[in-house]
Amino acid sequence: MLEPPDLADDTITTALQASFGVPAAELVFLPVGNDAASWTYRVQVAQGPAYFLKVRAGANSMRGATVPSYLQRHGVPNVLAPLVTSAGAPYVLVDSFALALYPMLEGRVGAEVGLSPAQWRQLGTAVRKVHAVPPTPQLSRMVEREAFRPTRRELLAGLEGLLADAAGDPVVGELAGFWQARQDVIGALVRRADALGLQLGRSSFPQVLCHADLHTWNVLVDTDGQPWILDWDEAILAPKERDLMFVVGGIGHGLVGPRDTDCFFQGYGQASIDPGLLAYYRCAWAVQDIAAYGEQALMAPGLGAESRRGSGGGLHGPIHAGQHCRPGTDVGHQRPGWCLRRLQGCPAGWARAPRM
Repeated sequence: MLEPPDLADDTITTALQASFGVPAAELVFLPVGNDAASWTYRVQVAQGPAYFLKVRAGANSMRGATVPSYLQRHGVPNVLAPLVTSAGAPYVLVDSFALALYPMLEGRVGAEVGLSPAQWRQLGTAVRKVHAVPPTPQLSRMVEREAFRPTRRELLAGLEGLLADAAGDPVVGELAGFWQARQDVIGALVRRADALGLQLGRSSFPQVLCHADLHTWNVLVDTDGQPWILDWDEAILAPKERDLMFVVGGIGHGLVGPRDTDCFFQGYGQASIDPGLLAYYRCAWAVQDIAAYGEQALMAPGLGAESRRGSGGGLHGPIHAGQHCRPGTDVGHQRPGWCLRRLQGCPAGWARAPRM
């Protein structure tokens, strides 16, 4: 988020000292990401190392910390895991927030710098090992199972009801106009996701641990050229296509090309991909992110103006995923379809990275 949470800096630094033994000399809020429930900080120790702190709303289990910690214990490479507390936990609860502390890796995100063929192969190898982790009872308690219903699907009707009143809002009025002008296309995406989800829900598929948000905005390339998978907040037990969707065609223009896909599978190995699952996940990803950005912009008045405006800007990312989900087809992952053509014309300056 672009504004800090309702959690005092002194409370955070006290918790870092008590739970991690880290005497923070400086705490710097980082206004990055578009997740309304997450905030990030740089933690600097006097004459010592820097750390990356993630704060998440809710005093519940912090999936984004427990899952990479679990993977690290199982020897999965290229996964950035949090430090453990003095009690051996991957995060600490403070008031109504969960705090996870990570090593500060200097580097840049893969979507900005691009991944080399070797890095794509490394990523494929790491994802294969993630998918091979046994779904133990402990893991099943950490994450949910695929239900073939897009997250936040139930919010869409309420969001559409708010569009007319939001049209004159100086912060999100442009979003409201953009959405209203393309309601038929968004509606078609939702109906397609619903139909595919209903069809797939009648079948049984092998389920593996999936990152579920595996675009290259969530891959950090450090100064040694090592790729690291970040942000496990959406992890889920699901068919492998939930992750492979991001590397077979990708979710947005320029994030992954045919050569990248080939290199990824050189590391991942041979895989039989179900085209129906791939088509569903493309539609579902678009629907859930449209709903999430709409929720932040239109249903979260407590957010600051910049965060609400930024949420509206993020709408362009999920809409691009619609280029691979063509109503009336079962595959829909080979070439641009009608959704992108109909949805071109996003308001100037609103092209943003996917949610992180």
